[in-house]
Amino acid sequence: MALWKITDKGPLKIAETRLKQEKLLEENLDEWIETDPLILGEPLLIIGRQVLIPDTKDRLDLLAVDPQGAIVIIELKRGHIKDPVDIQALRYASYISKWRFEDFENVARNYLGKVGDPEFNFNDLFESFCQESGADEVPDLNQDQRIIIVKSAVRDKLGSVALWLRDHSVNIKLIEVKAYKEGESIFIEPTVIVPMQVSKFIDVGRTRSEGGSWMTDGRSWHLEKRCSPKTRELFLVLDKILQEHFDIDGPRWNQKYYVSYRVNNYNWLSVHTKPKILVLDFLVKAKTFDSDQIAKELGITKFDKEESLLEKLGLPSSVFIKNRNENTDRVRIRVKDDFDLESEPFLKFLEEAYKACPR
Repeated sequence: MALWKITDKGPLKIAETRLKQEKLLEENLDEWIETDPLILGEPLLIIGRQVLIPDTKDRLDLLAVDPQGAIVIIELKRGHIKDPVDIQALRYASYISKWRFEDFENVARNYLGKVGDPEFNFNDLFESFCQESGADEVPDLNQDQRIIIVKSAVRDKLGSVALWLRDHSVNIKLIEVKAYKEGESIFIEPTVIVPMQVSKFIDVGRTRSEGGSWMTDGRSWHLEKRCSPKTRELFLVLDKILQEHFDIDGPRWNQKYYVSYRVNNYNWLSVHTKPKILVLDFLVKAKTFDSDQIAKELGITKFDKEESLLEKLGLPSSVFIKNRNENTDRVRIRVKDDFDLESEPFLKFLEEAYKACPR
């Protein structure tokens, strides 16, 4: 497609140019996105630029947070993307997955020039961003990591890798930026290449039971659009167990990426719906559980945070415990179709996790 300007004499085609030809660099893309992250097609809170990863020589271009609490690694390259950029971005995501709240707070403080400012409160900044973006609840930070790669030309090899990663539950987006020039004015046109765009008319004429957005029909959104038949069956089994055994508020369907069950006004359990797996996040009192013990009792694998994302994709059902603060931990169990949700060990774990929910 081309860019056209409507004039008194009729449509005038705007000449396409190249960022390199206009002597625009990667730094220019950084600045444009910093000024208005909506260039990438979604609300994002930029919290860091050229962020140095501890114990490495790596620097990621931009670090951001989305309204669901996911950390977004943004990589920008001018010209054709070299194949290693996908591995580079995965490496960054694996590093960031280990970070705690205070790590992001320190990065944001440095980025915003608030070093030494006792009034700076990253939690307030994050909550305000979530509210302005329309989120009903303020989510936990860094429950997931996402990748956005922005370039002026996307090669087929990278596109193929990105599609494969998305099929395996890695949230990656490729955006191609075209440039146009008229006189001294430069115009840019960002286009999402992966995931491929779907016609906005696809849902016209469908009945409500066939699915809507997570806000209008969250149940159909998660069970019909987010889940595959296998993970939908897993979810329904889990929900039945929870309803029969526990006094909970849920399921609450109105979040885009997860379904929550609340206890004492806490999101005790967040079920991240995906086509290949269900990710169960339990909020529990700190130091209640040991990941090795859970793995042994449930017959699953310990989710090693030192492994690369590509290695993790091949894991069977697994467990990982992340400390949130001095009072609470997050127990994450990745459930695949090899996992028996109705087994006695898992029912026992649910009972213990329910008792360990903060009161």
